[in-house]
Amino acid sequence: MGLKQRLSKIIVVTAIAGFVGLGLTPVVSFTENANATTIKTENSQTAVKNINEIYNAAIKGTMPRLPISLKIGKNNRTDVRNQFGLPPKGTTGEFDYYHAEMGHPGYAFGYDKKGVISEIRYFGTNVERQTNLGSITENNLKKELGKPNFINKFKSGDIKQTKYTYHAGAYDLEFIFNNVKTLDHVNVIPKS
Repeated sequence: MGLKQRLSKIIVVTAIAGFVGLGLTPVVSFTENANATTIKTENSQTAVKNINEIYNAAIKGTMPRLPISLKIGKNNRTDVRNQFGLPPKGTTGEFDYYHAEMGHPGYAFGYDKKGVISEIRYFGTNVERQTNLGSITENNLKKELGKPNFINKFKSGDIKQTKYTYHAGAYDLEFIFNNVKTLDHVNVIPKS
């Protein structure tokens, strides 16, 4: 036993003996641990809610919190732009990017050669991110949806990413994690 451990035990025993000798009852506070447990439980419940919301939308070929139902294989670029306007982040190849703003999630829409939606990316919100995508971890994702159908690791610039793919009806739901810690975004695409 190290010197620090012996001194700690001596201090604890002395403190307890002093309390008992003076007729005082020591009061121990567990507030910090209780608060940490409460926060952890709330985060877990938020994650489960978000995972189920995303999965249930993906089964329908869409993403949660869209102002109107934009669906893969049904709606086109004109429908998206009628709803959101021209993309403020611009168009990159076959994608229109709409960034997240104060409480509104960010999305990207991919299109096939005919301009029909072929992929929807959901980026969640930037403010209070822990209430949406930031609440989802690799562990609670696997606990809620089970083992993914596919796992792919790849690099995007300097960032190592891991893609967990789950079948969701006629679609694939892809959770993209940065450095296996932070959920970056979620994709829904036609099932491969």
